[in-house]
Amino acid sequence: MDLNLTRADYCDNEKRLEWFRAAKFGMFIHWGIYAQLAGSWKGKEIPGIGEQIMRFAEIPAVEYREIAKDFNPVKFNAEEWVTLAKRAGMRYIVITAKHHDGFAMYHSHCSPYNIVDATPYRHDPMKDLAAACQKHGLKLCFYYSQYQDWDHPDGAVHKPQWDMTYPPERKDFHRYMNEKAIPQVTELLTSYGPIGVIWYDTPGQCPYYDSMRFADLVHAIQPECIVSPRVGNDLGDYIGYGDNQVPTSTNALPWETCATMNDTWGFKAQDHNWKDTGSLLRLLASIVSKGGNYLLNVGPTAQGLIPPESVERLEAIGRWLQVHGDAIYTAGRCLMPYQPEWGAVTGCKEQKKLYFHLFEKQTGSFVFNGLQTKVLRAYMMETGEAVPFAQQYNSALELHSLTLELPAQPTDPYLPVAVLELEDEPEIDPFLTEQGGRLVLNGFSAAISGKDGAHPQVQVSRAGLVENWSRAEDCLTWTFKVTAAGSYRVELNTFSEKYPEKDPEMSWEGGHRFLLRAAGQKVEFTVTADEKYRPRDLYLWHNVVTNCGTVSFPAAGIYTLTLEPQEIRYEKGLGPKLKSLVLTAE
Repeated sequence: MDLNLTRADYCDNEKRLEWFRAAKFGMFIHWGIYAQLAGSWKGKEIPGIGEQIMRFAEIPAVEYREIAKDFNPVKFNAEEWVTLAKRAGMRYIVITAKHHDGFAMYHSHCSPYNIVDATPYRHDPMKDLAAACQKHGLKLCFYYSQYQDWDHPDGAVHKPQWDMTYPPERKDFHRYMNEKAIPQVTELLTSYGPIGVIWYDTPGQCPYYDSMRFADLVHAIQPECIVSPRVGNDLGDYIGYGDNQVPTSTNALPWETCATMNDTWGFKAQDHNWKDTGSLLRLLASIVSKGGNYLLNVGPTAQGLIPPESVERLEAIGRWLQVHGDAIYTAGRCLMPYQPEWGAVTGCKEQKKLYFHLFEKQTGSFVFNGLQTKVLRAYMMETGEAVPFAQQYNSALELHSLTLELPAQPTDPYLPVAVLELEDEPEIDPFLTEQGGRLVLNGFSAAISGKDGAHPQVQVSRAGLVENWSRAEDCLTWTFKVTAAGSYRVELNTFSEKYPEKDPEMSWEGGHRFLLRAAGQKVEFTVTADEKYRPRDLYLWHNVVTNCGTVSFPAAGIYTLTLEPQEIRYEKGLGPKLKSLVLTAE
């Protein structure tokens, strides 16, 4: 087999991604022998992520291997798993064929450390899943940890290295790659029929050539199979965001976010922090409105059962999608440059429709600014009830506004959707505009400039956060429309770093000083944790809210606001991570 093919030799990338773009919603399954421990080791609960208990508890490989001798998931039923995913409205399944612990959840012929040869179960569940997915029309995809392998002596591991056979200076990654990783990915691509995605994970320090080998292997064997972005070195077929991370901006390129239902991926008996169904649906709408796919995780037990809390939520999501499916599958990314605070907007050019997913403003009078297309009809999707509406145009502001009179009671217990049928394809003013007394100035929508014409160093990440803010010479400027005179309360939303509880010194929460200029006024403030919380859609990061003060706009009009640093604390390579400024009418 020629693995030196160029990308021109593969099938067209857009053709390969057609099903992925249309799928919108998939099931992630983290299942392995770690489910046997359920988050505990030697009678003690281990803080951290369930599927990485080997790392968090620093279990020696020789001891961890003993767990396999008791792993016997006799209640596993592929038909039940796949039909649950289908009832939930999911279009593809990604399952952990091998996670970082090195254990293969299929019958691998190049390593006896697998579910057939090393457990009393002695059966290959991936064969069953492949058959059930083919029967019910879902794409089967395999997760494979290509860089980390905590069992193979040459696989990459997290520090500290606990009882590895070879010390770091004797490790030979290519020996592991050639002995295990490449042969196992080959097995997955040649033994289970058509595969939708090889979902590589944690490329770590994998050099470009090795990432290319992993990517080219997939495309050479199954040209229509997609490679996940975590193959490393920007060689994936689509964009991937961090765990539970939802970007603030839209993206025309195909992308995906994987997310948990509680706080862990693999089964952990002590984790009862389940997201409610409404939250999960709001995440689905938010992701789809920005052009992405939502890969929602379940962590089955050691017996092979998906937890009842997951089943309950998935079935509720499926019932919602039976009614609202067109607002997700056929609609997709909206033309708005940002997501409004009150919800999400998905659009369908071909059908000349917009769908308003109402997170907050679900009843009463509701104003939406910026829709330029004439509305022919408005109604609630779940009931068909007509929604009275009026459209106006302010020539001085060049502002189109739409007023909806929503029903007095929410029409759906989780997420009501208002449908707008339009005269033509939807056109929305890209100009930043106040919506319902709130103006959200996201980092990605700012103009970035350096002092005295110098090139700015600050950057906007793929997730829409302003990062690498290391010097006070760089500033941000927004231009926007305000629809009425008034005073606005200003809040700054920033993020602290990962794992602040484990390493407080690597976390910043305050000390940066800023000057805000708007409408001839100056407001000075220091970043402080006036409010701090961990958003459910941004895993292991903390949102820090700073109350900055107030600004007043003397009349409706177009204004600019500039954020100028006075002092940036750039310690240990960390500066502010700015998400947004939020202006709320008082």
